[in-house]
Amino acid sequence: MPLFWRHSKLDPEAQRLISISDQSRLLEHLELGDVERWLAQQHQSGRHRIALEHWHPQAAPDWLWSVGLPLLSLAEKWRGKRRLIGFSALPGCGKTTLGQWIEAAAKALDLSVQVVSLDDFYFEAERLDEAMRGNPWGVPRALPGSHDLGLLQECLKTWRQGENVLMPCFDKAKRQGRGDRSGWRRCTADLLIFEGWFVGCRPNADVTADEPHLESPLTPQELEWRLKLQPVLANYEPTWSCFDQLWQLRATDFNAPWRWKRQQEATLEAERGASLSNADLDRFIRMILCSLPSSSFHTMRADVVVEVDPDRTLRRIHLPSSTQDSPSSDSLTG
Repeated sequence: MPLFWRHSKLDPEAQRLISISDQSRLLEHLELGDVERWLAQQHQSGRHRIALEHWHPQAAPDWLWSVGLPLLSLAEKWRGKRRLIGFSALPGCGKTTLGQWIEAAAKALDLSVQVVSLDDFYFEAERLDEAMRGNPWGVPRALPGSHDLGLLQECLKTWRQGENVLMPCFDKAKRQGRGDRSGWRRCTADLLIFEGWFVGCRPNADVTADEPHLESPLTPQELEWRLKLQPVLANYEPTWSCFDQLWQLRATDFNAPWRWKRQQEATLEAERGASLSNADLDRFIRMILCSLPSSSFHTMRADVVVEVDPDRTLRRIHLPSSTQDSPSSDSLTG
């Protein structure tokens, strides 16, 4: 099931866990105005109700008010301008499902928004297999170095110049779950949201540091590949530098992908009839936890950081560039 769903029916006016001070500072940071005025605008325009028509009834209200609607408000603010937002979160956190909702809600609101995944820029099958050959986790994709960065840069450059562009699509269900490219998607939007699990990560000096979250320590082969991936990761920095903003859904527990990814694969199996085997899934999650230092995610240069608990509850909003980014216990109701 989508990873930010809750067990109770969504009530957009219900108590929320994100504090009023966090919400206020977020809107101020995004230059969207005063929190009370912004909330009133969402109600008066009926935008929050229109958006809910495209959201599952069990979604948690913080996702709507503190992530979804602010992003749609940016789309309205930037109408007619080409803008690129990076969106980073560990696998299974919910960014893909959120992206599907944003596209549907934007269409209903006549906003020009499309979500593009780093995953769609995987190499085609033969080159992808070559790039992943020999990795100690035996994963078929997802590591830095599995993406066609030349194609990605050319697509973003063409789009930024105001032209429509065809961007690739990748189907993870092909080749018994190993995946392959599956056509092209026309991108005409003013606002692109570019999502991926290591989007925004940069080379890190703590490659050999201890990782207390791991049940078993890094093997020599894992450490060798971790070192090997650092210069490869540097090749992604020209893409990260294109972002007008970078948002991160930061897991409070770095082991959360164990739960999230298993649920994601169960959904893929139910919907598409194909997914990674249990053994492949265990190796994939181990790769997520080992291939890049956890400090790469904790020190990311994000403009907006939203804390996500293992149960996908949003807890805090941090604005790393803000001098007023301090804890608050104020509750926020609709």
